[in-house]
Amino acid sequence: MSADTIIIGIGNRYRGDDALGCLMADEMREATSGMADVIEHDGEPASLIESWQGRRCVILIDAVSSAAEAGTIHHIDLNKQGLPDRFRSFSTHAFGIAEAVELARVLNKLPPRIIFYGVEGKSFAADMKLSEPVQEAVKTVRQKILDEISKEKENA
Repeated sequence: MSADTIIIGIGNRYRGDDALGCLMADEMREATSGMADVIEHDGEPASLIESWQGRRCVILIDAVSSAAEAGTIHHIDLNKQGLPDRFRSFSTHAFGIAEAVELARVLNKLPPRIIFYGVEGKSFAADMKLSEPVQEAVKTVRQKILDEISKEKENA
């Protein structure tokens, strides 16, 4: 049986800071000890929507590029608002989270709770390591996600 909560790490392991979602998925898989399902995803909208069907809580993690300072953490409750216009090119993926969420909203396929954590990246070049500002943000995002999962369990 699937957990009510799913954590989806979005990214590409071979593009510097874009690996954030994938690496966070690895870390959260261990940290959540079965309290949530955790998957890695490339951000393709249709399969992203499919991946969260039947879940009560979805937590999305992705590296972003919106001209904020590298390491900046963006936390957005996607049930309350879409990604702001300045975030339309937020992800490094041509089509991704913003399009998936808005399509799901129109189709009435958003989960009851959907939270987005984006960390402003510094480098998206071919590389297999995170920049220092993104590495620093990982610790904070990890704790925030664990807090979200605890809150969700209390409200279940």
